[in-house]
Amino acid sequence: MSDSNPTLLRVDRRKPGRHAIEQAASVLRQGSLAILPTDTVYGVAADPAVPGALDRIYEAKARDRGKPIPFLVADLAEVARAGAVMGWRARRLARRYWPGPLTLVLRTSEGYEGFRIPNHPVTLAVLRAVGGILRVTSANRSGEPAACDASTAAAALAGHVGIVLDAGPAPLGAESTVVQEDGDTLTILRQGALPVEAIHARPLVVMVCTGNICRSPMAEHLLRHWLGPDSPWDVRSAGVGAVGGEPPSEEAVIALADKGISAVHHRSQLLDQGLVDAADFIVVMTDDHRRIVQKRFPGVHGRVFLLKSFGPAGRDEDIDDPIGQSVDVYRDVRDEMNAVMPDLVLHLHEWLAG
Repeated sequence: MSDSNPTLLRVDRRKPGRHAIEQAASVLRQGSLAILPTDTVYGVAADPAVPGALDRIYEAKARDRGKPIPFLVADLAEVARAGAVMGWRARRLARRYWPGPLTLVLRTSEGYEGFRIPNHPVTLAVLRAVGGILRVTSANRSGEPAACDASTAAAALAGHVGIVLDAGPAPLGAESTVVQEDGDTLTILRQGALPVEAIHARPLVVMVCTGNICRSPMAEHLLRHWLGPDSPWDVRSAGVGAVGGEPPSEEAVIALADKGISAVHHRSQLLDQGLVDAADFIVVMTDDHRRIVQKRFPGVHGRVFLLKSFGPAGRDEDIDDPIGQSVDVYRDVRDEMNAVMPDLVLHLHEWLAG
């Protein structure tokens, strides 16, 4: 196969054919370059295990040798195998935005390296076929715009690639956001498809009930109290059927005030897509709430938990709604929630620690 006349294969983005994946993997194992689709832009790939293959990317792009070529990997295990060190900030971003448009620059024994898991079935299949890891950068000449379709990428690197997989336009059409973790510091090296606020946002727990005026505000304020003022966690609450702007019930305010906690400034809000997308944990009061959240927001990806599943017994039991009942019933519900908080706080600390 001559690189001056690369093989062009059109593939289904959602269900790539096995033949195309195996052919791309074969080309890469021979040391040639492949143009692959990703969720951000089209990339040019080399197998790092083949001597000289990485040099071909630099030649094809006319890229400065001082600029490293990041890794695309099939999963987090490949990042660990590469010897990368991830602090809790990088782990949190990886959990939330991989697969996706985020490149993490991490310390390794060889210096800093960039890693990304692409959210594209075609390139993930190629990665798995070659052993889980490739050197990949945007398929364009250095200094020119990134290519968002296969024909533009192939024209830019004509004469340098052995195969082109065409899966149609890149879904996002923008390069990944590149973030370097250095100790406790995150530095954005390139602004891309992932917004800045997503990078610097504190990890978030959202407590959820129905109207967001009784149970979830009490749970929100109790958890804040247990976490303390210096916690890295942000805690909010919402309701699956909330009317926005409502104050908490008087009984909920009294029950919290008994513990020295003020909730008088709380105002209800509806659980919406933006809050779901921002949340690392969505903690619900009942199994019905869990079903509603999972049906309404299909992308929750295992982030929805029943509050009492964190208790000492770890049982999937509901927190009953005290609406319309006496303040003593609210106190019982408050105490039921409060008993769970130490285990929830421990879980959140362990989650940050990986």
